[in-house]
Amino acid sequence: MMATPRIGFLGLGNMGGAMARRLAASSYAVTGYDVDASRAARAAAAGVTLAPSPASVAEASEIVLSSLTDPPAVRRAYLGPDGVVSSLRPGMTLVDMSTIDPDTWREVAAAAAARGADCLDAPVSGGPAEAGTGQLVFLVGGEAPVLERCLSVLKTLGAEIHHVGPLGSGHVVKLVNNVMSMGNMVVAAEAMVLGVRAGLDPQRLFDILATSGGRSHHFLKRFPKVLAGDFTPHFSVALSRKDLSLALGLAASLGMPMLATSTVRQVYEAAHAQGLGGLDMAAVTALYEQWAGVKVRGAAAGSGKEVEAGAP
Repeated sequence: MMATPRIGFLGLGNMGGAMARRLAASSYAVTGYDVDASRAARAAAAGVTLAPSPASVAEASEIVLSSLTDPPAVRRAYLGPDGVVSSLRPGMTLVDMSTIDPDTWREVAAAAAARGADCLDAPVSGGPAEAGTGQLVFLVGGEAPVLERCLSVLKTLGAEIHHVGPLGSGHVVKLVNNVMSMGNMVVAAEAMVLGVRAGLDPQRLFDILATSGGRSHHFLKRFPKVLAGDFTPHFSVALSRKDLSLALGLAASLGMPMLATSTVRQVYEAAHAQGLGGLDMAAVTALYEQWAGVKVRGAAAGSGKEVEAGAP
């Protein structure tokens, strides 16, 4: 392995693109691939060399990173006819940063191991802003020596790196984290709309709850945008729906009921059915607003992206 390894990157969207651009700006040679030409072009403008396929990315790299949408996308990128595994060389390392189920990545890892390559799962906490400034939190599953080889790359992208345990552990922690995050968002939306429906001023209610025991990270982070009517997606309803489904699938495989999470997922399913899938996860608030006949808006309302339930 070279002292400064050549990096491959699969998935150049909001998260992957920000990470690839940061690596390129940090003097890494980065070769990337994305199915979307506009996302690929933005990465190319920032110094990422584009490849025509995941296999071509692997040919140009020692470490291949991926940030993809779902398990089928990961399987296609790694195990497809022109996937990464088809071009692996002994000693390479694959690091998946997607939010997927652990069994999908273990399947990829088994195929990679047959060709002499190692794998880590390293999903992240944080958004595009943190990805672009090296402030992500990594949740890593895999063997310690493999992590050690990739540490300099991960430290370029993240402020905290947690070695959780064996392969697949990082993906489990990420799903657990997202169950909590999306549940917090739904409870906050429901509670805020209740308060406003009962006659309280939305801004005043937020200001009080922001110092109360019921506050959460996502309440403090997302409700100022709700008050402004801004549902620009930073983490969408569609992705929330996907991650909750993955968590429930994991629970089912372990024979564990998750009653609250099942209900939370139905809220995101309802939001998606109302055409809100492309908006921020906080747009579940719009459902409750519709049902209650009120708006949770503060003095700055109108400066953001105002939506109604049912908007495309």
